[in-house]
Amino acid sequence: MGRILGLLRLFRRDIIVMLMALKERDTPGKVKGLLVLSILYLISPIDIIPDAVPFFGFLDDAVIVPTAICGLMQLLPPHVRSRSEQQADYVLRHAKLFGALVTVFVICWAVLLVWGIYKLIA
Repeated sequence: MGRILGLLRLFRRDIIVMLMALKERDTPGKVKGLLVLSILYLISPIDIIPDAVPFFGFLDDAVIVPTAICGLMQLLPPHVRSRSEQQADYVLRHAKLFGALVTVFVICWAVLLVWGIYKLIA
């Protein structure tokens, strides 16, 4: 999991641009579909080269996913790409605030979940 997070940090802006483009109405359907497939490939335990193989197992994720992201960026219409880049820059500028808010949300959700389980058991 740490390897995947390291890979995501390298291409953080491009990934955020593609995620912003995913919600755009003008993004072509094939770009949306291929982006979803590349994300599923990244998190899927089924790979071309299994992750259990030292070095090479991670290498296929490190090559295929960034290549797919770069290729999909080229397929975006210019107006969608520029809007998505602006939104990604905004997200990156405010990432610490978003991270703090997400952390608070997850902690509140976990507390609520534990409280609900406690009420069901007691």
